[in-house]
Amino acid sequence: MTRIALTKGSLRIPPTYFAIQHALELAPESEFEFEFFTMAAQVTDPEVSQSIRINDASSRTMFADGRRSWHQRERALPLLFGRMQREIRDWSPELVHQHFANWSQPAVAAARTSRTPLLLTVHGADVYVPLTPLSERNLLGRPTLRWHQRTVQRAFDASSRILAVSEYLAGMAVEAGADASRIVVHYQGVDTDLYRPEASARTAPPRVVFVGALSQAKGVRDLIAASVSIARTAPHELVLVGDGPLRAEAEEAAAAHGHIEVRGQLDRAGVRDAISAATVFVLPTQRFGRWREAAGLVSLEAQASGVPAIVYDSGGAAEMLQDGSTGLVVREGDIPGLADAIRSVLELPESEWRRMSARAREFVVGERSLRASARQLADHYRDLIGGRA
Repeated sequence: MTRIALTKGSLRIPPTYFAIQHALELAPESEFEFEFFTMAAQVTDPEVSQSIRINDASSRTMFADGRRSWHQRERALPLLFGRMQREIRDWSPELVHQHFANWSQPAVAAARTSRTPLLLTVHGADVYVPLTPLSERNLLGRPTLRWHQRTVQRAFDASSRILAVSEYLAGMAVEAGADASRIVVHYQGVDTDLYRPEASARTAPPRVVFVGALSQAKGVRDLIAASVSIARTAPHELVLVGDGPLRAEAEEAAAAHGHIEVRGQLDRAGVRDAISAATVFVLPTQRFGRWREAAGLVSLEAQASGVPAIVYDSGGAAEMLQDGSTGLVVREGDIPGLADAIRSVLELPESEWRRMSARAREFVVGERSLRASARQLADHYRDLIGGRA
């Protein structure tokens, strides 16, 4: 079997299933043997912990899970670089697959010393690090930013191939200093067996669902404003799933407007159930400082569930649907346009909504499924390992 070392600075599941999902999909085929290497792990989903070995460099140290808070453990990552590097090297992988260019020092060093190909997947926040001017940090913050910038650039330079989760992010990675000739777009895909249509008919009243951080970056304020503006003329329920800095504001809106419900953070089953009961899913993610959404997998989960999606044309979000067919794309920050888009889906005749629902499901199964994405990733593994030989 071919040994693949999956690596990431820290690992929390939930919510970061994307770092492990391809391995869970590929492992039963027995061609690849996976082990996940990290400096701080907190995995509470038994399906994951039973399916793949997770090597936590902080175990048996004072920074082990249960002995320190998550924030304290993440601050201790630099103390564990050497240990994680040695554990990767001692496992003798044939390829190292690092998620995120930041906190990549152990993977980069292990791949270099063992002359093993390094595959890097960039997800978004890491790419913005080199694009952040030092002038945006105070005197105390500048050395830390510069340190992270050097880390990201070294990961770019050391990688045999760089996978970007959208066309948008691929372009940003080049702007950030990555070699364009090494970059390939690899859409992550979602589990179309887990996310599938459940409801036999649309809910009454119709339901608008949002899943994500309750934050300005995810557009929660815009969604609430759009929903309130059409609540009387297009009655619906607005369900907000998630937590974040704007939760209190969202709960105030729910107290003032009876059609709004804030459910807070849910587990994966709860998220799936909330999405499957929706008439339309809305993710008005938008620019926040230098950040923009790299992809937005949750909009794919919604479409896989047969739920049309509405997104802003921000970052890579629009790449996750087919505008006018599986959902709608609205100009970023256009709250009246967002309200009109929501209304248009809510007011679709049942037959037209069902056709859009079917197209949404077909799009994800055909072009954005985890199964297809995992096969593509396996081809990258074979190509890089074969090139090494």
